[in-house]
Amino acid sequence: MKIDEYIQHRRSHFIKEFSGKTVPDSVLDKMLENARWAPSHKLTLPWRFRVFSGDEKNKLCEQFEKYYIEKTPSEKFDQIKLDKIRTYKSKISHIISIGMKPSGKVPEWEELAATAMAVQNMYLTLGDEPHAAGYWTSGNGAGSEWMRAYTGLEEGDKQMGFFFLGWVDQKRVEAVR
Repeated sequence: MKIDEYIQHRRSHFIKEFSGKTVPDSVLDKMLENARWAPSHKLTLPWRFRVFSGDEKNKLCEQFEKYYIEKTPSEKFDQIKLDKIRTYKSKISHIISIGMKPSGKVPEWEELAATAMAVQNMYLTLGDEPHAAGYWTSGNGAGSEWMRAYTGLEEGDKQMGFFFLGWVDQKRVEAVR
């Protein structure tokens, strides 16, 4: 494919599309390697990724469930949403926590943008993979102090969400723009 095709065919694929099969670690390694090549002013390389798989992934999924139960006001509580969260363990292959460590050398917005570009590189990497897919979520307590601490980020770091990686039997390529 040419670069414009990779960009135009990049898609988010969601948990309901995941089969539960495990994405090979080689795909994950390639995603993380390509993320490192995102531009960052003064080479601050502000992104901080932590991969959760196996038992560690399952424990993180339990944290998502606990967060939802404890932090959702009763009038907004949705049992269907909780049931969906409970499917994460069996459907998601890997979870990548997306963090950003401000350097103080450049404006913070530049480091947030650099981290987002690193995530875009991960997305584009999946263009070469016929069955590996995923999406960046800002739900499940993303950005909260709870998840910042749980994912091992330091005080002052920003927890910017999670990239859910899963196996899909067939990718969608069409989108209306």
